[in-house]
Amino acid sequence: MPSRDDMPPLEDLRDAGERALRDLRRPLEQWLHQHAGLDEEIGADGVVDALAVSLGGLLVLRPPAGAPVATRFTPEEVEVLTGRVLPALAEQVGADEPEEVEEDFRAVWYQFLSFLAATGRWSGAPGHLETCLALLGAAETDLLEVLVQAAQDVGPEEEDAAVLASFPVRVASAVLAHVGGGIAVPDDEELSADDVAAVLSALDHPAGEGDAPSLEDVPWLRQVLLAMLDLDLLDGEDETALAPGEEAATWLDAEPEARELRRELVGRFVLDDPATLDGGFSVAEALLPTVLAAAVAGQPLDEAELAGLVEEVADLGPAVAAAVEEVRERLADLAAFGVVSPTSPWTVVRGYWPAVAAGVAAEGDEPGGGLFGEEGEPLWFDSVADTLGLGDAQKQQIRDILGGR
Repeated sequence: MPSRDDMPPLEDLRDAGERALRDLRRPLEQWLHQHAGLDEEIGADGVVDALAVSLGGLLVLRPPAGAPVATRFTPEEVEVLTGRVLPALAEQVGADEPEEVEEDFRAVWYQFLSFLAATGRWSGAPGHLETCLALLGAAETDLLEVLVQAAQDVGPEEEDAAVLASFPVRVASAVLAHVGGGIAVPDDEELSADDVAAVLSALDHPAGEGDAPSLEDVPWLRQVLLAMLDLDLLDGEDETALAPGEEAATWLDAEPEARELRRELVGRFVLDDPATLDGGFSVAEALLPTVLAAAVAGQPLDEAELAGLVEEVADLGPAVAAAVEEVRERLADLAAFGVVSPTSPWTVVRGYWPAVAAGVAAEGDEPGGGLFGEEGEPLWFDSVADTLGLGDAQKQQIRDILGGR
């Protein structure tokens, strides 16, 4: 381990680190002011100064082949940072409690890597960011926190431009226009077939040949309709009628309350699987928050990474391919609605970031969790088995192989 005599003076380390940071300093300071709990005495300047000194120390021990790049780091470099650079710096400053100084430096680096991820500046290899954060000793990255921080960088104008033109908002507007002052509805459905056909016509969406489709035949319309009922855009307390809800008159306004309601509507539309509105489990619904958070953090998943995520989280064994296809089909739907990119790696339109964050927050559960039921059988089992076309006997054989899971 280098001693204080082996390391250049702090001023030299600071100069080297600042040269490496270059254009990152100002946006990092702005991000810290918005997202980090800063000590008033230290401030953003103090955090960046500590980062520059320690980065300079890392460059001394791990000199780059060319010009230093401060937007990507390997786990090996972070191990050198935590195991050699930070202890040497704590010794050099003559700290009475060097362990606390090292922890402070680790926190600075954790914030710096979080900044790179949240702003899309991370340019390291896929998977290195999570490993580097773990080596810094920080808690596991929280998906909701990543989404919320990224959403705060999206201004109202950018959000409104995307959300007000979004498919679910257009569907909700068409439903309210059709409902008018109120319409009668069947006892056993939220909307009659004729009303469904009228809404589809208003959206220039073909209803198909033959009889008018029922609401069950148009799952995305039912998905929006149920969300509208929950958000008081529609009033369905009278089971024989549907009327505008309390929020219907103001939900398209430019006020924060109306914007929050639209976020919830769009967030639900993006994250919920319309195939499981009445119960059941969806691999896509369980894993979509992780996929979207990776995109928002500047690490969009490609095909191979998506397959790896499904295999790692769901433990599906030979059924991984069917589960990956389910997630891919949902991403294709969202691409058709203009939310994500049409091909991998899947990115998310920035204007939708606040809605995605609101949708994940509304779910309240740990993203990607809850994959197994109370009896231990995977909640995904029937969904994937049906996709594969397995019969009851084959399902039972697999249950036996899984040991009852």
